[in-house]
Amino acid sequence: MTTADVGEVGGGAVSIECPKCYRNLGVVIEFPNLKDTEEAAAHGNQEAIAALPGFRQRIKRNYELLEKFEQEKLRNADQLPDLEGESLEFDWDFEKGADGEFHQVIRTGDVEVWRELAFFNNVRRFEEIKELLTVKYGTRFKSLTPTSASMEWLSGDNLGRALQISNT
Repeated sequence: MTTADVGEVGGGAVSIECPKCYRNLGVVIEFPNLKDTEEAAAHGNQEAIAALPGFRQRIKRNYELLEKFEQEKLRNADQLPDLEGESLEFDWDFEKGADGEFHQVIRTGDVEVWRELAFFNNVRRFEEIKELLTVKYGTRFKSLTPTSASMEWLSGDNLGRALQISNT
């Protein structure tokens, strides 16, 4: 096993995936979390003392982003615009917004259909959006295709996961 076998990072852990089939092997390696860092700092660990303010700030910022996402995310098909056309093909794009945050942007042609905060390794959200597009546009919905700009964030920089994404 090498670092190339390391899968998604999040929640203080790394999952290990098979380098051939990309199947999650369920092995988890824990990294120091806030509690561990606070305990180390309390015991005089200088590295932990130095890291603690930044750690707390990142956690606070992540909670703020999650709260913003929950307030603004696409929840139901009624939020999507009415569109003309017999066959609707959508792109799932990724861009940095004017607010400095990263967004996933759903487009059909030149029409922006939806925009919301993007999170790394979010194939589940891709599938949720695809389902909402299907509900709204029925048989007119033909595909939701990730752009090359969105693929790394969508798949978590995991080629195997990227290959498993279905457009339709």
